[in-house]
Amino acid sequence: MALWTSIKLKGKSQVIPPVCPNCMAPATVSFRYGYKGLKGWLTRTTYYQSFNYCAPCHKQADSALGLLGWAIAFAILGFFVFIGFLVLSVQLSDPYRDPATHKASDLMTALCMAGSVLAAAVISGALWYLVRTIKRKRHPLKPEQAVWGPAAYYTGSGVLDVQSFSSYKAARREWLAELVKANPAQVDDDTYVSYVGASKPQAAGARPFGGG
Repeated sequence: MALWTSIKLKGKSQVIPPVCPNCMAPATVSFRYGYKGLKGWLTRTTYYQSFNYCAPCHKQADSALGLLGWAIAFAILGFFVFIGFLVLSVQLSDPYRDPATHKASDLMTALCMAGSVLAAAVISGALWYLVRTIKRKRHPLKPEQAVWGPAAYYTGSGVLDVQSFSSYKAARREWLAELVKANPAQVDDDTYVSYVGASKPQAAGARPFGGG
């Protein structure tokens, strides 16, 4: 099972390593996609970044991201199914209306509403699950892959996006190590060592400690 890990890098522009974040193979395809998350839903912001994938993992990630479009389509379909079943339920409940007021009982109204919601959820959910199953069969999860779908995201830059840092999360910590190695000046020494397992290289032109 993948253990998603996050990291913050200084600045708002990073070098993305030429390594697939899902299987760690050499990357051949640049793939740009977005991340929303809780903050994104609150601020109506999507954070985009281009990542480098190998061809098979790219096809799988692209297919997985396509599920969002299907989910929206089936949600719209579910709304119309709900309306349709609600109208049908009201019509079927006519024989049970109070003959004096011609109104349905509170229990019947509740049953009509609950039945319509259930029908909409079952139909739209079943269709989404069918599409998801087809996609997974076309692009199955392979032993060398950490997850089914995108394996790395750019997740923004702090509260209100005013801080000068960039956050990433990935299914593989070793991919974040490659990100750190590609951007050594954007992390402190301790972070570099914790991810890479070696001391951070000195910046070009920097004088060694103790130099006269």
